[in-house]
Amino acid sequence: MKTVKVSRVVELISAFLRDRVRLNDVMISGELSNVKYVSGHCYFDLKDEQGQLSCTLWRSYADKAGFRLEDGMAVLVHGTVNVYAKRGSLQLNVDRIELDGIGALYLELEQRKKKLAALGLFDQARKKPRPKEIQSIAIVTGASTAALQDALKTIRLRWPMLRVELFPAPVQGVEAPPKIVKALLEADKAGHDAVLLIRGGGSFEDLFCFNDEGIVRALAAMKTYTVTGIGHEVDVTLADYAADHRALTPTAAAQWVTPDQREVSSRLSLLQRQLVDRAGYILDNSKQKLLYLLGSSPLSSPEDYVMVRQERLSRNVERLHSSLMQIAQTHRKRLDQLETQVQSEACAYLNLQKSRAQSLETTLYIHSPSGYVQREHARLKGLDEALVRNGSHYEQTRRKDFERLQSLMEALSWTHTLERGFSIVTQNDHVIKDSADLALNVPVAIQFAQGSAHARIQTVKTERKAAPKPKKQKSSIVEDALKQFGETADQNASSNDAADATSSTVNLSED
Repeated sequence: MKTVKVSRVVELISAFLRDRVRLNDVMISGELSNVKYVSGHCYFDLKDEQGQLSCTLWRSYADKAGFRLEDGMAVLVHGTVNVYAKRGSLQLNVDRIELDGIGALYLELEQRKKKLAALGLFDQARKKPRPKEIQSIAIVTGASTAALQDALKTIRLRWPMLRVELFPAPVQGVEAPPKIVKALLEADKAGHDAVLLIRGGGSFEDLFCFNDEGIVRALAAMKTYTVTGIGHEVDVTLADYAADHRALTPTAAAQWVTPDQREVSSRLSLLQRQLVDRAGYILDNSKQKLLYLLGSSPLSSPEDYVMVRQERLSRNVERLHSSLMQIAQTHRKRLDQLETQVQSEACAYLNLQKSRAQSLETTLYIHSPSGYVQREHARLKGLDEALVRNGSHYEQTRRKDFERLQSLMEALSWTHTLERGFSIVTQNDHVIKDSADLALNVPVAIQFAQGSAHARIQTVKTERKAAPKPKKQKSSIVEDALKQFGETADQNASSNDAADATSSTVNLSED
């Protein structure tokens, strides 16, 4: 008997498994357990009721799986079996894995839910509020379903006057989604106040048709208020997320769109009692007011009321007349007193002035100023003539200076410059003096002597010339003219003063 190493035995077993156990066309089903990720690789056990197999999913295959492995998942795997030499254990190197049965449906549901949520089809802000009054509804469901009968029974018990129209569609199977979408679109165009999409309870697979993307988009795009009642409380589909309101059951959906006639009747009775009580209160109050008005003096005896008011008015008129007469007398007395006082003060003032005049007359008679008066009279006459003569000359000089300045100002006016063929160019409210100041493609305004124009600068040609000799500015010309005008005025004033002095000297020499 020969001796072999353990590694050799493991190698022989691995070769036997590779040669004899062929799993190329086989998918192995089982449940995941002991799942763990290490550096991107996934290690897990695949088991069923009677067996268990260690598995390895390398990183390159794990990235292609499309979902993260978790304990309890039912999966289908494909791979090759070999023996792990270090532990001598049998393992399966997995190169492909996918969910098995209902697990695949759950994965598809979650992926579709994330996609539609990202599009905003489940946003609460998009959903429509419940109408205040619902007088007619459309029901989308199977024509012979128990859900339809439950909804109709609830409507008959709660609000039998509600108008109901059925839009039949299958609610299970692969052919259901497109027919449900068609029925929803027809119901939306029918002009009802609300649309109910209902179905009774069932398995996850039975209700999976309500997770169809077409149904979700149709519900989100509908203009009519939508209510879903699919399955039981624990059953939630994507159609429930897209509808404006989700009811737990078909019966709850019917209750949501119908008021309870007993509650409405009780409410109407209460309102009726309140209306009667309020009307009675208003009537009693109005009656009391009417009796009070009828018992008051104006309405009980209108003639007496008018006579009393007339007598009161007459007394008021008499009191007013008496007051006015008294005020007039008081002011008349005051005027008489003021008149007497003014006359007395006027007489005293006249007597005083008369006394002063007599005193002055006596003084003049004593000093005999007739010669002085004659000299002053002659002097005043000469001054008067000089004033008239110099004033006329001054006025003529000033008028000539003013006309000369006016002609100069008109010659320097910018309007005369424009009339000689020049123009003013402005850009952005600034006068352009140099072509270098112009900005391309910016509008300019051109002012002419008659009218204006607007243009846009496309090209600019700049020429630099030698600086000209400084010319005398217009403002300097005006200032020189004003200075000359002032000097002329001063000379005229000096001449007038000299003339006055000469006249005074002549008069004094005559004295």
